[in-house]
Amino acid sequence: MKTKLLKNAFIACLSLAMCAGAFISCDKDETFTPADTTKLVALIDSCQTLSDEATTTDYPQAAITAFDAVLATANTAILDTKITQTAVDNLVVQLRAARATFLAAAFDAIPPSALLMGLSFDEGSGTQLTAAGKSWTAVLTAGPSQIFGTGTSLPSFVSGKVGKAMYFRNGSHLEVSNYTASDLLSNTLSIAVWVKPDSTRENNYLLSYNYWNTWKFQLQLQNKPFFTAKTSAGFTDADDQLDFSAPNGEWTHLVLSMNLTTGKLVFYVNGQNQMEWTSVTKPNFTGSFSTYATVLPLMVGAGFTYAEGMAVMGTESWWQTKQAFPHYAGLMDELKLYNIALTDGQAAKLYNDEK
Repeated sequence: MKTKLLKNAFIACLSLAMCAGAFISCDKDETFTPADTTKLVALIDSCQTLSDEATTTDYPQAAITAFDAVLATANTAILDTKITQTAVDNLVVQLRAARATFLAAAFDAIPPSALLMGLSFDEGSGTQLTAAGKSWTAVLTAGPSQIFGTGTSLPSFVSGKVGKAMYFRNGSHLEVSNYTASDLLSNTLSIAVWVKPDSTRENNYLLSYNYWNTWKFQLQLQNKPFFTAKTSAGFTDADDQLDFSAPNGEWTHLVLSMNLTTGKLVFYVNGQNQMEWTSVTKPNFTGSFSTYATVLPLMVGAGFTYAEGMAVMGTESWWQTKQAFPHYAGLMDELKLYNIALTDGQAAKLYNDEK
């Protein structure tokens, strides 16, 4: 009988305790408003899909790991039934930022800050252009009369591959003087441009900084992309080795990607990796650039100024003819100069976006 009374008393006490807990819980719940997690749940779902499809072919492993870490935090937090609206809103902001950072890390994404100079030629008129990127000024300049006589004029705006293009003939070119020298002496550099050459010849210069005394990018005989770099190790000449990579009268997309630090030089034609050189196959492709003694313009469509030619080569005949003077003849469009070495994915994206 005593045992039964004790048991009943224990049950009664337990019941009172549970009721008390229930009342306390109810009192707390009355002041708690469940958070609206609709946006967060939808964002987690879309980010999870993005993460599931991501591979190291498209993204660096470090970017995948960092994105997954933020996603895991959000997945854990959403299971908390007591999560506040402020916490939910903060997670939405954090996850959106993580997604943006992750997408920007894709191999085919070129950071806007990497653009030194972008010339689309879509202005359609004028005698000077303000380039995208660092806002350098490109001045339209006629070819030297000492070489071309009266048969030269400023470069002209014509219909291009994308919008307007610029047509160069008889030594006409662009000169950029308000650049920052350190930008052009970087150990990583890339040039991208659409070309439609008129003719096959040597010294078909596309872009040149101090001609062969720093670096130059041109079409050589057989219309092959050709790059020269002079570093602390010496001179390097390299081409993509495929004849008529850029046929006359046809639009071709060319990309030159240079990395002196890793000793890698890559030529891309129409988005495809066509030729790679290294400091093993080109032993002088290492070291770093140095400042040239004379301050010269960055030349678009020509190799050097007439004054520089006279100062260095004087009356040597090899450069003082219309055919031999280093200049580009043909159309050029969507010229871009970057301070990074573009990857296969980035070069392909440029081509696909503009073709």
